[in-house]
Amino acid sequence: MSSYDYSINFNAETDRGEADEVDRRRMLAERAQLGDTEAFGELIEQHRSKAKMWAERMTGDPHMADDIVQDALIRAFLHIGSLHDTSRFLPWLHKIVRNQANMRLRRGGPYKREKPFAAFGLPDSEADSVDWDDLDSVLFHLTRTAANAAKNVHDPAESLMRKELYETIHSVLNCLNRKERDIFEAYFFKQLSPDEIAAMYQMTTGSIYTYIHRSRQKLRQEHIRVSLGLLPDKGGMALVKSRLLPLPEWPASDAVMQSFVDRIGHLLAAIGDKRETAELMGLSGFAFRIQISDKTTFADGIYMFDWRRTLMSFMQELGYEVSLLCGQLADSPVPLLGAVERFPVVLPIEEAVIPFIRRAIDAGKPVIYFDTTASRPYVHEWSLIYGYDDEKRTVRLTDVMKPDGKTLTYEDIALNPVRFLASVNRIEESVKLPALHARDAARRHMAEVSIRRAVEHAKNPRAYCPMTAYLSYTSGLSAYDRWIRHMRGDPAIPPNRYGVGQLAAVYAQARSYAARYLRGVPLQGEAMRFALLASEAYEQAGEALGEFSAAVPFMRTAEVLSPEHCEKCAVWLEQAKAFEAAAIGYLEKAVDQLEKGKSL
Repeated sequence: MSSYDYSINFNAETDRGEADEVDRRRMLAERAQLGDTEAFGELIEQHRSKAKMWAERMTGDPHMADDIVQDALIRAFLHIGSLHDTSRFLPWLHKIVRNQANMRLRRGGPYKREKPFAAFGLPDSEADSVDWDDLDSVLFHLTRTAANAAKNVHDPAESLMRKELYETIHSVLNCLNRKERDIFEAYFFKQLSPDEIAAMYQMTTGSIYTYIHRSRQKLRQEHIRVSLGLLPDKGGMALVKSRLLPLPEWPASDAVMQSFVDRIGHLLAAIGDKRETAELMGLSGFAFRIQISDKTTFADGIYMFDWRRTLMSFMQELGYEVSLLCGQLADSPVPLLGAVERFPVVLPIEEAVIPFIRRAIDAGKPVIYFDTTASRPYVHEWSLIYGYDDEKRTVRLTDVMKPDGKTLTYEDIALNPVRFLASVNRIEESVKLPALHARDAARRHMAEVSIRRAVEHAKNPRAYCPMTAYLSYTSGLSAYDRWIRHMRGDPAIPPNRYGVGQLAAVYAQARSYAARYLRGVPLQGEAMRFALLASEAYEQAGEALGEFSAAVPFMRTAEVLSPEHCEKCAVWLEQAKAFEAAAIGYLEKAVDQLEKGKSL
């Protein structure tokens, strides 16, 4: 082969490799648009270094470049749905990075508000009196200088704004502990690099970056407090308290993968109202629910319902009223946007959440909490907060993967991008308990309502419709058809293995609870016979989904499902749908019998 032929072949292979890379990038971008966070993460891992290079080239500051890239990635995550041509992800990301860099530069040069104090240019005569190793001395001097300048320059507004900035910095720095403050001074005041600071403290560079990041977060929260006038309580340590509630054991036989219901059951047990899990799954409707994203096989459909209304109405049926605290943080990637898009935007400050937790726990009641730091293989789940410690500034909460629970800081709770906390109180009952026959009638009524809801859900393909245009979900029996189409879709874009694994595990278990619930409903005659037939059909639907779950276990893995594997799963879904359709038919007949009984 001549060198010319070799060059042609080499160039052809290079072009083909680049084309394959563009196709892969396009595929990941399409999956990310459909809600696949793993695909988005893979895209970012591939291009984070390029984004850092772009930002550093524009600013000339490697540390500011890190912040710019972080802001750009948050915006890319939030707006991936607006990317029209997925093959142009890289130019699109470049534009976002450029815009973020320009925004920083327009707000005050390469340092913005992180400008080193040495850059403010002070007269030598005044600078001589400053102890440049003491941050308080520097801040006091800068504040005084800015106040004097406001009287003597043509643009006093600029000097007054600078004075206000210095005073704010001075007031908020007290929120940092000694080590955080030392690292902050070294980085922002002495302008040492993270590598140099790491050598000083015999720490890793990564740890220094973590300290700097946490210090920024704490300063941001403290700045909000100062702006709102939320000053520290003069009572000091006298008000510091801690309390840890004893949670009853929660055996595996009571636990359920639908953690919304699981946490409600554990909460009720903690306040002395033990309920059967099958009853809670049936009455809440989660034993009968199924919901699949129209565009992806990620498991977010499990979480797509009106959290506030569902919790309040369900707990009211059980005899409780609910106090809620919910919201979403601005400028943060918000998971499960379709479920929380109606939540108000809230401030990332502890005063907005910790008093709520204290009040509930002081009253002897755990708090339902949506945890976005759940342990792997989970991404996020509901949990119970059952303790707090003001001295350590931590809360104690459950975690589905940690039987002994875990600890989060007050800061972690305040910075959760999804804020959802709830406490319950028993609705006051009359002094006299209802007669036995009245209680039985109430149980029958609730059973009838749950069966009617199961039929309604099965026949409603749009049980929950987010406002966000690019998010949509299919529910009920139609969800099986959507799921089957995903499994038999384009072989070049295999289903998200992690997502379908969680979907199969959750819905297989739900159907087994549907069967158990229907076997215990207090119906009579033909209505009960049809309920039992429906129970058997749900049991078989659960077994078919169980086969699916066994073949695709719920775990975090990079393994890709083969077309043959997908086809097997599609067949199991067809079987599950057939059995569930039969179950719904029996429940409709049970409803007819109940109607006939009322008309007699």
